[in-house]
Amino acid sequence: MLKDGVVLVVISLIVIGGIFVWWTQAPTHSLSAPAETPVLDSQPNVKPSPLVVKASPKPRSAPQPVVEQPAVIEAAPMAVAAVQHDQRPFPAVEQIATGGREDSITGKYGDPALSAVTSTGGHMVETFVYAKDRGRLATVIRLQDGRVSSVHSQSEPTMPSGLSAPRRWHSK
Repeated sequence: MLKDGVVLVVISLIVIGGIFVWWTQAPTHSLSAPAETPVLDSQPNVKPSPLVVKASPKPRSAPQPVVEQPAVIEAAPMAVAAVQHDQRPFPAVEQIATGGREDSITGKYGDPALSAVTSTGGHMVETFVYAKDRGRLATVIRLQDGRVSSVHSQSEPTMPSGLSAPRRWHSK
């Protein structure tokens, strides 16, 4: 019995809260006052201007309201600037010294196209792959504990002209 009473009280509070929210959001709060409706003049073929402000009668000493035309704002054409990224040099094997630091590599050549980190024998091993020409030319830099341990470059051969080539080259 007590459980049903608690549920009834909670539902009542939710309903009362909903009525309160509706009451505060309603445009008029007086139930006895009728809603005002605009009254049109009885002149035929005359449409009221949307810019005319109709006000209730005021004492004669008050100035008449001023009606201004709305301002027309034209959108200015926007200039679109092409953002060009600075072209960093491509790392060649002979340009990278063994023992160089990781921040000097990324500072000079930028972020690699691919990087991987692993741990081997208590040492952190990073592999950076810099690629260009859609991966046909790649330089792989291996770093151990933040220093360059090995570098090698890989270049995929271009399709020879006038000679037969493997099928995988024909799609390029």
